[in-house]
Amino acid sequence: MNIAALGRAYTIVVGVSPTSGSPGALRWAVEEASVRGGRVVAVRAWRPHAPETATGGRVPSVVSDDSALAAEEARLAEDVSKVLGHDHVVETRVIAGKRRAVLTEESRSADLLVIDAGRSTEVGSRWVGSRIARVAECPVVVVPPALGGRGTSALGAAVGRLGRSVERAAGTAGRPGFQRPPVR
Repeated sequence: MNIAALGRAYTIVVGVSPTSGSPGALRWAVEEASVRGGRVVAVRAWRPHAPETATGGRVPSVVSDDSALAAEEARLAEDVSKVLGHDHVVETRVIAGKRRAVLTEESRSADLLVIDAGRSTEVGSRWVGSRIARVAECPVVVVPPALGGRGTSALGAAVGRLGRSVERAAGTAGRPGFQRPPVR
């Protein structure tokens, strides 16, 4: 389908994580948009906090999430600026809802959806890309953590070292006189 014939720019939607800021996904999307002559929309799913209860356990009759939403919009704008600089032309949008539902809905009007794979240590990040790819209504690009400049966290590196140490110990256990290979 010819996007120009429809009278709109090629649209790339990027799901921006509140924990990582999704630097790899943002950079990749901006590069792709420049190649395709399109635009980038950075989207963050946001779930308002449950209202505090009033005296007697009742929910207050008037609840306003405007200030919380405005604060989340400011955080998203700042996250995008940290990655792309303050002179970026990326549109930002905070949408109330669960991450998968929001990104699925946004995929309906997008030509491409870009998300970070997330580190496996992040809560809920396992298989997010494959889940969204199954329900999205446009192609999905999942950017690996290595392209996001995040690499392995200190905790992840420590766990890796511990795992290799346990593996070496288990391999030599009960083998008197076994010489371990030199550590590289």
